Amino acid sequence: MKMEFFAIKTPLITDSQTSVAEILLESVNTQGIQLMDFDVFIIASKIISVCEGLKIPINDINDIRKEAFILAERAHMKAEVVEMVFREADLVIGAVPGAILALKDGVLQANAGVDQSNAGGEGFLILLPRNPIQTARQIRKELNTLTGKKFGVIIADSKTHPLRRGTSGFALGVSGFTPVIDDRGTFDLYKRQMRITTRAIADNLVCGAQILMGESNQSIPLVIARGCEKKIFTDDINQIELNSLMKMNPEDCIYIGPFWPLIDKLLDKYKKIE
Repeated sequence: MKMEFFAIKTPLITDSQTSVAEILLESVNTQGIQLMDFDVFIIASKIISVCEGLKIPINDINDIRKEAFILAERAHMKAEVVEMVFREADLVIGAVPGAILALKDGVLQANAGVDQSNAGGEGFLILLPRNPIQTARQIRKELNTLTGKKFGVIIADSKTHPLRRGTSGFALGVSGFTPVIDDRGTFDLYKRQMRITTRAIADNLVCGAQILMGESNQSIPLVIARGCEKKIFTDDINQIELNSLMKMNPEDCIYIGPFWPLIDKLLDKYKKIE
């Protein structure tokens, strides 16, 4: 068995683009990549956000709440940026110099995904795609129709991990394959039954792709992964249920579970503020 990753450069994508699938296929063909059944398209979330018109001029952000000014001082960030973090987050937990820790769509993320890199210049922010699960499904259907092949699709982003320096990839939305393989009930080399282990297939694929994509000016918003086990592919009739496999209850998380009672109180306070 082997895995291959193909980096696909594209032209600069603007909000005037209409079909992400067509743009990606044109770039694939330009680079002479021959697509195969069961390839996985790993697509940077930024190009989806751009096409959805989610670039926000910072100067257009008004009605800034007092909590945003307080956290902006702690984080050494503009109050307008922090205000947008509050609007995007399900829960704002706290701040360190340079970033706000927030919970969004069941994922702990810096700044709730609000970003200034590749947003269009110093005066802009870019937000996460509004429905990455549906977008992944739609792009996969278009790719399948245009090529007659069977693919998987991931809308990908990057995040940090507790007490680890640097970013790595994770999947915002998945279509066409099972994003998590459950190894519970299987046995290790010494016949010990596995009780808690699951494998984050989609997140791991994005991590591999991130090595090629980069985070700055590489112009590689697409990586094609080849070599995944065919058994993970599915028509994902229930895509919401399929994607829910990647998430877990905060109480069960090794990093957040021990602190959840305190965070839950903060959540009640946050709701009152809203």
